[in-house]
Amino acid sequence: MTNNTTSADALRARMVDKVRAKGFAANSRVEQVLRDMPRHDFVPGHDLDTAYHPFQAVITHRFADGSSLSCASAPFVVAMMLDQLDVRPSDRVLEIGAGTGYNAALLADLTGDTQLVTTIDVDPDVTTQARRNLNAAGYGDVRVVTGDGTDGVAEH
Repeated sequence: MTNNTTSADALRARMVDKVRAKGFAANSRVEQVLRDMPRHDFVPGHDLDTAYHPFQAVITHRFADGSSLSCASAPFVVAMMLDQLDVRPSDRVLEIGAGTGYNAALLADLTGDTQLVTTIDVDPDVTTQARRNLNAAGYGDVRVVTGDGTDGVAEH
């Protein structure tokens, strides 16, 4: 198990290198935000090797029966989605499914303004954790909403 900042930086760089080698994070802006964002801050309670595994989701919430409720998507999936979305500075983004807040933070960096990103989830435990992670990472202005995102978030 690895546990210092230098190791986190090295693991993050290796994660992005592996994701890029598979053809994801092809957009240079996506690559850069993945290189800069400390993913381990969004999966507290998990070791750095788990946090920076390029092809593995990190389960963060489970139902009482043990089945998974929420996760931090595998980094290659995050990269693929962000490449396809092609977020530009000043875009307003609504994310359905708050997860850990990691993707919302990446989106905030891509838009250039934390106030342009809203993330919503139906589960209050998920949004509480996303809010806590976003605040701790300096993304307190990202909107985190508990609710059904089917019709978006009208007030934003």
